[in-house]
Amino acid sequence: MKAPKFNYIKANSLQQTLELLDELGEEGRIIAGGQSLMPTLNMRLSQPNTLIDINGLQDLEGITLEGEIVKIGALTRHIDVAQSSIISEHLSLISKAMPHVAHVAVRNRGTIGGSIALADPAAEMPACALALGAIMVVESLKGRREIAAEDFFKGLYETERKPNEL
Repeated sequence: MKAPKFNYIKANSLQQTLELLDELGEEGRIIAGGQSLMPTLNMRLSQPNTLIDINGLQDLEGITLEGEIVKIGALTRHIDVAQSSIISEHLSLISKAMPHVAHVAVRNRGTIGGSIALADPAAEMPACALALGAIMVVESLKGRREIAAEDFFKGLYETERKPNEL
């Protein structure tokens, strides 16, 4: 199958992304790595009106250690997580899980944020987030929310994130 027709917008900033999400609601979908979204588009399980490409938002990338807290940006690629000394030193569960994330092509392109946002019960990152007591930070034009993993994951492919939140 082929993906349905959709509009495409390359976001230039976090602010623009949040404005688009607020405007489009359920009709807008974020795309970064696309490793989870593209198959659902091709099978027509997802049919958004507009894809918002956030690949250029560098402030959503990276891994930092702030005191005892490891922060992983949503746009951080799986390969970068797998190769991070911060992750291997402080979150060994994630280091051990990374070789089991799909295959090399997915690890090179896919993002940790996309993996967690999809809430696929077969994926490694949602399970790791739950086991580690992670806190997800979502943002909309109304502000930021911090959501504990146990509250973030609602069910199969379902999270606490609202359509207007990134």
